Amino acid sequence: MYETEIYLKSITENLPSDVWESFFDTQQSIKKRSVLHWTEHCTECAMPACFTTCDLYSPRIDGKCQRFVKGIEQVKSVNPNDTSPVLKVQFKQWGVFATQGNHELHDPEEVEKKEHKDHKIAQLIQLAQPKFLRKKLSQKRYSVKKNEIIQTQNQSLELPDAFLLDVYNPSSETLYLGIIVRNDDEKYGKLPFQYRLELKPGYNKEIIPFKEIARSVKTELPFRINLIPENINSKIPLYFGVMDFVQLNNYEQNTKASKLKCIVWDLDHTIWNGTLVEDGIENLKLKEGIKEILATIEQKGIINSVVSKNNPELGMEALAHFGLVDFFLYPKISWLPKSKGIREIAMDLNINLNTFMFVDDSIFERKEVENVLPQVRLMDAVDYREILDLEALQIPITSESKKRKEFYLNEVKRSKFSDDYEGEYIEFLKSCHIELEILELQAEHFDRVYELTQRTNQMNFSGNRYKQEDIEAIHKNADLAAYVLKCKDRFGDYGIIAFGVIKKTENRLIDLMFSCRVQSKRVEHAFLTYVLKKYLEKDDFWVTYNHTEKNKFSAQVFEDFGFETIKKEGSLRELKFSQDKDILDDHIISITNK
Repeated sequence: MYETEIYLKSITENLPSDVWESFFDTQQSIKKRSVLHWTEHCTECAMPACFTTCDLYSPRIDGKCQRFVKGIEQVKSVNPNDTSPVLKVQFKQWGVFATQGNHELHDPEEVEKKEHKDHKIAQLIQLAQPKFLRKKLSQKRYSVKKNEIIQTQNQSLELPDAFLLDVYNPSSETLYLGIIVRNDDEKYGKLPFQYRLELKPGYNKEIIPFKEIARSVKTELPFRINLIPENINSKIPLYFGVMDFVQLNNYEQNTKASKLKCIVWDLDHTIWNGTLVEDGIENLKLKEGIKEILATIEQKGIINSVVSKNNPELGMEALAHFGLVDFFLYPKISWLPKSKGIREIAMDLNINLNTFMFVDDSIFERKEVENVLPQVRLMDAVDYREILDLEALQIPITSESKKRKEFYLNEVKRSKFSDDYEGEYIEFLKSCHIELEILELQAEHFDRVYELTQRTNQMNFSGNRYKQEDIEAIHKNADLAAYVLKCKDRFGDYGIIAFGVIKKTENRLIDLMFSCRVQSKRVEHAFLTYVLKKYLEKDDFWVTYNHTEKNKFSAQVFEDFGFETIKKEGSLRELKFSQDKDILDDHIISITNK
């Protein structure tokens, strides 16, 4: 939806046929979507005071300021089956496209009915006379739509795959649009989600994974989304199609990963024989060998957790009775659907759902999870003895993997401290006393580096999956400087969290990968600062990286430093940092090197 209570003008535009087809194809790819109320806004808004003090104030019928040249215009589609409007917008100075956030999902047919109803109400408002009555009705309708979005937020158990935005840029220039998502309550606004959207000439579609936004924004609480133009003047129109949280018919993250990171267990008839609420703790019996299986899984660096339909207090009491509490991180024991619990564990651990497996004796529960979370592997609990033989669990046991659960427990402490911290986020990071140790690759690191290359996705800038012999070859190559990074802070030790390779004769970073455990902690910034200070003494410094959907958010670190994009070839990017440029150093992390 948009501000139909103010702008109900429908126009005809001669957009290219392939653009219309792209808008339509994107609509057809959506399984479910949110209902947002997109409005024009201002980056410098201080209403109502600015209505009398700002020279740019241009009144609308409701008294607010018009920040788009012709307001919001709905473009008539050439396809009668289109279910979502295409909106034409020309941004004035300080103009912003904004909405109250809501990721509650609806079937496309339901969204179409809501938008049709909204248009009918808007038509009545625009016919209202005298003018002051129309003004009052417009203001009232705006408030009703905004409040409805806030009140319906987070009512269901479903979460979207992504925020989807498709835009047609009719100009011959590449344009940029900033996306900022932040909570309404300022105490949750320490680190808003920020992303820079590159709009090439023609049709553009951006799919931003929901989990990327949820890392920075408490999406269960009220939040706002702003689309802010950067180099877009008032003469250039943009045509917006879908601007919603969505579930997609064929979302790429539904593909199951080759290796597991978390196994989620049911309790009744899975961990133990018997039903807790019916038989009582004293009559339950642990499944044969279950403790040994849990311990081996943990040694491999794979997390165990629990999702069970049971009384929470009684469930934890039973786990304590059998001495199992310490095996399970973030247990979810409630009467809610198990898919919801698995989603919450994924958010708590900050790992992809496609690295999960769910073990349950009930075909009903497995089917419920399969329907909502098709990317999660499933296992019938009768086969639990076979779990250690699965290919997805064939991960070498290293000193790092043995400590992985400890790393996550330390992260719980960090999260609690962060939530209680009243200062700005950068100040919070400084208070953590993060230390980064940079080591040259040695044989003792080979197993951990191999494991790291197999597990990293979001902060892997090459996409490489090295074999163990590849790592040994890198170590022996005199032209390659290979670095292993260890990290710790006041809450605990992260262990080895990164691996980087520099080709010395080219002064070029050719590989860099980080564990997601240090995401958003600016460890990658600290390493780049170290590298640039060391290698710029020789010449300009170069970076080659493979741009993917999974690493594109982490790759913004290169923009933070001011790297220039010299060449694009498919997904490959070649970046340069000139020798005469100032090097970013935020002095957040202390560095030692050996």
